[in-house]
Amino acid sequence: MAVKIYEFEYSSGIGEYIASFVRQKRVAGYPYNESARILQYFDHMIFEEFPEAETITKQIIDCWISHQSQVHQNTLLRRMTPVRQLSVYMSGLDIETYIVPGHIPDKQIRYDPHIYTKEELIRLFEVIDNLPVSVFSPYKCYIAPVLFRFCFLCGMRLSETINLKTEDVDADNGIMTIQESKSWKKRKIFLSDELIGMVKEYDEIISKIVLNRKMFFPAVKGDKPIHPGSIDLWFRLFKEEAFKGIDHLDARMRIHDLRHTYATERLNRWTEEGIDVSVMYPYFSRYLGHSNFYDTDYYLKLAPSFYPEMNKRMKSLNSQILPEVIDEDL
Repeated sequence: MAVKIYEFEYSSGIGEYIASFVRQKRVAGYPYNESARILQYFDHMIFEEFPEAETITKQIIDCWISHQSQVHQNTLLRRMTPVRQLSVYMSGLDIETYIVPGHIPDKQIRYDPHIYTKEELIRLFEVIDNLPVSVFSPYKCYIAPVLFRFCFLCGMRLSETINLKTEDVDADNGIMTIQESKSWKKRKIFLSDELIGMVKEYDEIISKIVLNRKMFFPAVKGDKPIHPGSIDLWFRLFKEEAFKGIDHLDARMRIHDLRHTYATERLNRWTEEGIDVSVMYPYFSRYLGHSNFYDTDYYLKLAPSFYPEMNKRMKSLNSQILPEVIDEDL
């Protein structure tokens, strides 16, 4: 018998446990949308392939991993985490269940991010801002210019942008509230005057097209968020058009690199303006939605123009502490 919890439905023999687990997460204050969706896929697999199962077994986990054989290791990690959490939850209810070991899968692979140059950003947004109206994706030409600016100008994660609800965006006061974040902490983001104008114009247009929508960036049905796979596809097409004919293009350019670019540019600007980064750091970390400074430290290593500026400031001091060595053989 299918069990429905919020917008998700679970039909397998462990469906009641999954629904109870998701409910517990929501009551504790976690949005738990993406993980609940992953567990819905997990539940469907059990329903189709293990119809008699009443708990999670190693065989089920092996099958789940097999289903993910073509995905990237980081994707497998995201799809395994809520399943492991569910196993621990069921074990806490004194249900004999298999708990996935912590080393399966291996640790997340860190990408070398691409920090966009000014010229690259101009080319990319030139394409995004001039999209034609499409019969196959009717909202894309309105959504893309604002959504991708949220990633670049506000440093938002893609998951945060697509999960924005209409009530989360207060364009009159220039404030966005991030409800669902990687670290599960609610935070506010303030919009520039230029972005406020763009947001108001977008909201006015899309409200006339999608009546009574719930999501700020709606899918075809206004109460559903756009699937991240659709945004990834858009971005690949934008890249191909923007950088057509450029041989040395970094093929690893990702949407998330817009957030990296925002963070490094912000650090660079503070350094160039003589602002004490150590003072701003706690606020910066909170703004980015990090739960610890270790994640924020990552951006210090990424800023390509941060080091020349730092070296310039340290040059006089370095010359006193480490005087130039003269090679007498020259």
